[in-house]
Amino acid sequence: MHKYFICQVCAKYFAHFNNLQIRNMKNNDNGLGEAFQSAELSDRTWLFFQKNSRTVLTVTAIVIAVAAMLCFQKLWSTHEISNMEKAYASLKTREDRTHFIKKYKKYPLAGAVSLLLGDEYLEGLEYESAKAAYKNAGTILKHHLLFPRAVIGQAMAEYKSNNTTGAEKLLNSVIYNKKFDEVFRGNAAYALANILKNERKFEQLNSLVEDVNNIDLNREFIDIIHKVPGEN
Repeated sequence: MHKYFICQVCAKYFAHFNNLQIRNMKNNDNGLGEAFQSAELSDRTWLFFQKNSRTVLTVTAIVIAVAAMLCFQKLWSTHEISNMEKAYASLKTREDRTHFIKKYKKYPLAGAVSLLLGDEYLEGLEYESAKAAYKNAGTILKHHLLFPRAVIGQAMAEYKSNNTTGAEKLLNSVIYNKKFDEVFRGNAAYALANILKNERKFEQLNSLVEDVNNIDLNREFIDIIHKVPGEN
């Protein structure tokens, strides 16, 4: 795509520049313009090159340099991905995972590793570290399918650290976003239903139970969430 765009730009440039030179040559007193008009195509090309050799060589050198850079970038990307896969296979400790995330943060795999790190911190009751890991995962996975998973994880870490309002806000942002997969939306709704029940916010809980019928969730999720108010 990049090479095609560059060729198009250069072609347009040469066509425009060629037309300008033709007009200039027609008005040139040294006779070159007349020779240009009467010459064959191959002769015209040669005359054009003679008069504009520096420009032609400069633009050609730029095109070659850009093409070489793109080829190098592709080769480097392939090499980097190969190294990333090897590094992922050798992950063992938290330090390994933290280093991996920092080094490969432009790749979704680093976001997935950050999610797992957040889960580990959450299970270990290290809520601040869990929130940081989930936020980092959300940044890396901003336009990825797993993004709502990071939001749900952060919401649970917020709730565990007594930020109930923050947790509710995050879960609602997943539940009512139809761009997200229904599995994540259903999990978020179930988590919020349990939080509202634990906090004895029965009016909000009943409202949520009614809402899940109209937000395109899987029937299985709807049935489970409907049972939350009656569970002991």
